[in-house]
Amino acid sequence: MGYASYMKRPMSAFPFFLRRFRGLCCTMVAVSLLAGCQAPMATVKITPTPTTLIYSYIIAHGMARGRVMSGDLAPQDVIRLAQADQMALLSVLMAEKEPSRKNFLQMKKSMLVFLSQIRQGA
Repeated sequence: MGYASYMKRPMSAFPFFLRRFRGLCCTMVAVSLLAGCQAPMATVKITPTPTTLIYSYIIAHGMARGRVMSGDLAPQDVIRLAQADQMALLSVLMAEKEPSRKNFLQMKKSMLVFLSQIRQGA
C-alpha cells in the first residue's frame, strides 16, 4: 500500500446504474433544451367568446369609472366617454347575441374608440 493508493479518486456513492441514469437524464435535458430552440414557434389562436367580450367590456368600463372619479375630466369629455361607453356596450351585446365576423369587427372598433376616450386627456 503505497502513496499512490491514497491518491485515487473515491468511488461515487451512487451505484453504477444510477450514475449512468443520472448522466442519461442530464444528456436528455440538454438535448431537449436544444431541440426546443429548433422547433417551430407554435401560434395560439385566440377566438373571442361571449364571456371574453363581456370581461373586456367590464374591465374597460372600470377604467372609465376610475378616469371619471379622478375628477380631471371636463364635462364634454365625460359626455363623450359616456357615449363611447354606451356604444361599446351595445356592440358587445350585439356580438354576444349574433356572433359574426362583422359584429366582432364592429365590437373591436367601438372598444378601441372607448379605450381611446378613456386615455384622452391623460
